[in-house]
Amino acid sequence: MIAFVLLPVPGTSGFDYLVPEGMEVEPGFWVEVPFGKRVLLGVVQEIRDLPEYPGKPKPILRVHGPALPPRLFPLFSLVSEEACTALGMALAHIVPKPAARRHSAPFLPFRYTEEPKHVELTEEQKAAAAAICEGIGKGEKFLLFGPPASGKTEVYLASAQEAIHQGYAALLLEPEISLLPQLWARAARALGKAPAVYHGELSPGERFHVWSSALRGEISCAVGTRSAAFLPFPHVGLMVLDEEGEPGYKEERSPHYHARKVLEERAKEGAALVLGAAAPAVETFFRAEQGEIRLLSLTQRVSGSPPEVKAAQKEPEEVIGAELREAIARHLQAGGQILLFLNRLGFFTGASCRTCGEILRCPDCEVALVFHLAEKTFRCSACGKDFPDPACRRCGGTRFRLFGAGTERVEYEAKKLFPQARVARLDEETAKERDRILSALAKGEIDILVGAQMVGKGLDFPGITLVGVIDADQLLASPTFYAAERAFQLLLSAMGRAGRGEKPGEVVVQTHMPDHYAISSALRGDYLAFYQEEIKFRKLLRYPPFSRLLRILVSGKRAEVQAGKMAEMLREKGLEVLGPARLHPLRGEPRFQVLLRGDSSLPRRVRALFPKLPQNVRVEPDPLWLG
Repeated sequence: MIAFVLLPVPGTSGFDYLVPEGMEVEPGFWVEVPFGKRVLLGVVQEIRDLPEYPGKPKPILRVHGPALPPRLFPLFSLVSEEACTALGMALAHIVPKPAARRHSAPFLPFRYTEEPKHVELTEEQKAAAAAICEGIGKGEKFLLFGPPASGKTEVYLASAQEAIHQGYAALLLEPEISLLPQLWARAARALGKAPAVYHGELSPGERFHVWSSALRGEISCAVGTRSAAFLPFPHVGLMVLDEEGEPGYKEERSPHYHARKVLEERAKEGAALVLGAAAPAVETFFRAEQGEIRLLSLTQRVSGSPPEVKAAQKEPEEVIGAELREAIARHLQAGGQILLFLNRLGFFTGASCRTCGEILRCPDCEVALVFHLAEKTFRCSACGKDFPDPACRRCGGTRFRLFGAGTERVEYEAKKLFPQARVARLDEETAKERDRILSALAKGEIDILVGAQMVGKGLDFPGITLVGVIDADQLLASPTFYAAERAFQLLLSAMGRAGRGEKPGEVVVQTHMPDHYAISSALRGDYLAFYQEEIKFRKLLRYPPFSRLLRILVSGKRAEVQAGKMAEMLREKGLEVLGPARLHPLRGEPRFQVLLRGDSSLPRRVRALFPKLPQNVRVEPDPLWLG
C-alpha cells in the first residue's frame, strides 16, 4: 500500500511513501519519512493501492499515531489555499507535534478564583441562551450583541451546559491569553468541572496532550485563544468567539487564518456558533443586518452601573492632564483602583535632531526610534535593535529633542504625581511579569495600573473605579482603514473596565477630537451610531464588507521588480490591483506590498495564478494592517 504524506516543504502537494508490511497506518496519522538526507514528520492524507508518481517510493520509517481526523482535511485545505501555502506547511504550523507532557496542571497566566455563587439569568439572557441552545446540532450562527457588563459570559456558559448535557463538547475562545483565567474560573464554576486550556504559550507536550485528548473525545469543554479553533473534538456542539471583532483572532504568520472563519467552516458540522461582542466587527454586524447571522441583543448591564464618561483636554506638554489628575486623586482617596490606558510602548515615542530637525530612525527599518528610560536606549519597534548612543543620519548631531509619550512615561508621571500610590505597568515589555501583576491587581495590591491594549479589554476587576485614556487621538493614526473601528473598540472596551463592582465608575478620555465619530460614539457607548457612519465610509471606498482584500508581501533585494511583475500579471488577468507600494524595510531587507480587491473568490483566483510562490513572497487574505 501507498501512503500520500503531507510534509512541511514549501510549494509541494505531498509525496508517496510505501507502507511496510505489518505497519498500521491510517489517514490523519503522524509518520516519520525520509526526505533527501533528512527525516521529516508528516501527516498521511490518503492510502492508495498504487503510487501516483513513477519510481520506487521509499518506506515509512515510523508511525506516531493520530494527528487529526480525516474530516478536518477540507478545513485545513481551505486555510492553506486562501494563504497560498502548502497544506503540509499549514498542518505543521497548526497541529501540535508528538511531545512528552511535563506538567499536569493547566497553564494560565495568573490565578483567578471566584466565590461559589448562584447566578440567576435575566429574561434577556434566558431568551438569548434558549435561542442558542435551540441551534445546537443545526449549525446556526448568532451574534450576541450587548454593552460591557451585560452578562454575555453567563449566556455562553448556560449554552455550554446544555451542549454538554446533550453529549456535545463546548469550545470557548478569547482573543488574549490574559482573559483566559477569568473565563476558565467561571466555566469551572458553572459546569462543575475545570475545562481544558489551549493556547500558544503552552509547552509542546501540554499542547499535544490537550489536542490528543480532544481527538479521543476525552474533553467536554475547552477554553483557549485562536489556535484552539482547530481542536479536533469528535462532536462539538457549541463554539463561542468572545469579543469577536478583536484583531487577536487573526494569525499574523502564514497561513494567516482568522478564528472566526475557521469556526464558521466548522459550524457546517452542526455546532452552534456564537460571536459575542460589545463592539462587533463592522463586517459581522453587516452580515447580521443582512440576515446571514441571527442577532441576539442584551441591552442592560447585570453588574455595576454605567460609568460616568467625559472627554478632557490636556496641554501639549502634559501626559496626565488636570481633569484626569483630579479624578485620580479623588478615586485614590476613596480607595478605588485606577486603570490608565495608552496603546504605545516606551518612554518618549520619537526624537528629532536639535541641529537639523531630522527624525531619528532605525537605519535598517526606517522606523522612528522609541526611547526606553529603564534601559537608557533608543529601540526600533520593528527589529528590536538598540541604539544607546545614536547620531543623526543627516548631520551627525548627537543632541535630540524628545517628544511623545508611551506607557513607560505614563508610569513615570503617575509615580511622580502620586508618590503614595502603588503603580505598576503591564505591556509587551513587562509581559513576563503578567502573572504577578494581574494577581496583585486582583488582590487589591496595586492602586494604579498603566497598560497598553492587553489591559484595555475583557478583564473584570470590580475594584477598578476609574479608567483614564491618555491619548484617544493616536488610536486613529494606524495605517489601515480599520483605524476608526479599532479606536472605537479599544475605547469602549477600556471604558468598560470601570464600575463593574459596587462602587460607581468614572471614565476620563483625553482627546482633542471629541467630535470624531469613532470617539464621540465611544464616549456615549453607542455602537449603532458608530456603525452607521463607518458603513457609509466602507461603501463609498468599497472596503469590506463591500469587497474582499488580499495582500501580497514581497521581500528581498529584488522585491521591487518582483512585486511590479506580479502586479502587472494580476492586472492583465482582470484583477483590481492597488500598488505595488513600498513599505518600510525590515532589518535592512526591502519590502513591497501589492493589495488586491475583489469578491469572495479572490484568494482562489490568486492561488490559481500562482500555484507555487517563492519563499520571499507571502499572501495574506483579509489583512488587518496595510503598512
